[in-house]
Amino acid sequence: MTRHAPRETESAEAVSHRQQLGDGFLQDFRADGYAVLSRKIAGESLEALRTEADALIRRFTQDGFRSEDYWHFTPAGTDAPVLYRIHNLENQGSPAATRLYADDGPLHPMAVAILGGPVRATACAMIVKLPGVAAPVPWHRDRTNVPPHTVCNLSVFLDYSDVGNGCLEFVPGSHLTPDAEEAEALRARGPARALPLSAGDVAVHDVRIAHASRRNTSPRIRRSIVVEFAPAELELP
Repeated sequence: MTRHAPRETESAEAVSHRQQLGDGFLQDFRADGYAVLSRKIAGESLEALRTEADALIRRFTQDGFRSEDYWHFTPAGTDAPVLYRIHNLENQGSPAATRLYADDGPLHPMAVAILGGPVRATACAMIVKLPGVAAPVPWHRDRTNVPPHTVCNLSVFLDYSDVGNGCLEFVPGSHLTPDAEEAEALRARGPARALPLSAGDVAVHDVRIAHASRRNTSPRIRRSIVVEFAPAELELP
């Protein structure tokens, strides 16, 4: 597919939204490849997302529902599948989740400010780390076929997240490294930094950055809804 050059100028809408985020946030994001917007989702909006998440997880764990959108693994020595990701939330009967990235939703103006112009959501999924059984996510880079600061993920955290239940970990600045750099090599050079977050926080990361998460060794669930945003005119491979 065709790849377009990143924007060189910001739209008026992006400038307006950027002022609400603050220049410090964008400086951190561009330098480190990730940043946090604290407590952006709260109250009834957060509770609606949690209620939807509970229903989707029960659909798998209690009702036995299976589909290509419900990613799971079976730990060695067991016959019990463990859910870890649900793709295409727009197809799962999840209006609160899909509203997050709608034009009038809370994430859309953030993405406009971060990417500097009109944007579109290109993916929406829920990450699930079930208590005590969730596996680690290996070090990886989501995409390296786009320039830095072109495509980003916004993750809304539904629960408190720390090292115990598998919070995100990043190698700051690794989004600026060459496409061929392997995530494990970037982690080895480091430093790798854990990112504890509170419920309602929005973590933003460049899709090029090296990141991972540990297994959930705690009795606490860790859920987040991640939406990928790209410039409206950009065709992604």
